[in-house]
Amino acid sequence: MYLSQLILDRMNKQAMRSLSDIYRLHQLVMSGFSAYNQPYRVLFRVEPEIHENNIKILVQSTLKPAWNTTSERTKGIVKIGTKEFFPQFRCGNLYRFRLRVNPVIRRNGKRLGLIRDDALVDWLKKKEEQIGASFSSVLVIDEGYFTGIREKDRINIKMVRFEGILKVIDPNRFYETFNHGIGHAKGFGCGLLSLAREA
Repeated sequence: MYLSQLILDRMNKQAMRSLSDIYRLHQLVMSGFSAYNQPYRVLFRVEPEIHENNIKILVQSTLKPAWNTTSERTKGIVKIGTKEFFPQFRCGNLYRFRLRVNPVIRRNGKRLGLIRDDALVDWLKKKEEQIGASFSSVLVIDEGYFTGIREKDRINIKMVRFEGILKVIDPNRFYETFNHGIGHAKGFGCGLLSLAREA
């Protein structure tokens, strides 16, 4: 598995275009996998922090990426870092986590976005068995809607960021969750679960 960091200069015109359109951002991230016929399991997230007008995009993938920074699409990238890692989880491991999701429920055949904090935490809690972990100290950050244009279709995705503490309950199931991501809209910056060991 590979974890990459793309640092974008948000004052760069091309970077601004990508950051303001979720489909263009998807194209920028996926351009790093153009050498593969079918890039398998690519997750990414734009981090909320801004340092000296630079914005970080985290990319997690099963294949090693290679971004061509001389192309028109990637001119706003000022730095790239990629490392291979081999996550291992044990029952009872505690982690601080960050997760951006597109939280929806299905009613009458339609997907409806959730708004209230209590409903959002319930949405996450209901996934604990499926995910293989239990969540505590969950902070909910409503990030609003991310939009874009794909051909002539408008994309409009509700995004929420969760941060807090999780405990691994089922290591095998949790590894699959970590590998595949959580929820919908994974191709547009949702689902990547970032972890840091909690002492």
